[in-house]
Amino acid sequence: MTPSEKDWIFISDAHFTGQDSESMELFLRFLDTERRKIGHLVILGDLFEFLFGFKNSFSTESPSVFSEYLPVLGKLRSLCREGIQIRYFEGNHDFYLRSFFSDYFGSKVEVYPNGCEQTVEGKRAFIAHGDLSNPRQWSYRVLRGILKNPLTYRLLRLAGPSIVCPVARKWSSMSFRKYHNEGQLHPPPAFKTFAHRKFLEGFEVVILGHSHFPEAVEEWIDGRRRLYYNPGDWAVHRSFLRLTPPDGFQLERYSE
Repeated sequence: MTPSEKDWIFISDAHFTGQDSESMELFLRFLDTERRKIGHLVILGDLFEFLFGFKNSFSTESPSVFSEYLPVLGKLRSLCREGIQIRYFEGNHDFYLRSFFSDYFGSKVEVYPNGCEQTVEGKRAFIAHGDLSNPRQWSYRVLRGILKNPLTYRLLRLAGPSIVCPVARKWSSMSFRKYHNEGQLHPPPAFKTFAHRKFLEGFEVVILGHSHFPEAVEEWIDGRRRLYYNPGDWAVHRSFLRLTPPDGFQLERYSE
């Protein structure tokens, strides 16, 4: 089976902390199960609760920085070496990852700080984490603009992980409670609205994460089929999106 004939897997929002060994081990088993069938692994952000591209993140000077993530990071390196193409779209818990995977793991992971156009099996697709889908969350957009800029990154690197990591993890927890209502039963409508706007721009497929709700929406515009998908989250639903050429997309949940 050639790479073009193999499956694509899209996954989002695992929010691994390193203290959730059961969830991480389940994820590693999932990747082992899929590794012979997939040619592309697309991570739609927030794989970890907090990840920043600190200089010397895994050097002898600071060996404990993100060391709890090593099982997952090591597995990604292994998949890369087997020829699986990995794309990582930064989420709102990911910062300055441009060369993180290549610097410390020799992994050819394509990192995208923002959403962008991609070609997926010949279709024009827009792929993003999805945290900018709701234009009404203006306060979040302002905060994101402050956090995700070169000046802030320089300051965070100067402060170092011993100061930044505890603060970032506390902030991440507060942010999660604010923007993800545990009692919410349906996907936020802003994601589908955002996808519709992208369809009007000419995109055939829109794939987003961040909402933590698995979602599949079909829309017809000018007689042409448009598709929006959200793989949901690994943290709660253990859900993911599969693309099997030439059959198409399918939302699935992992169960042993």
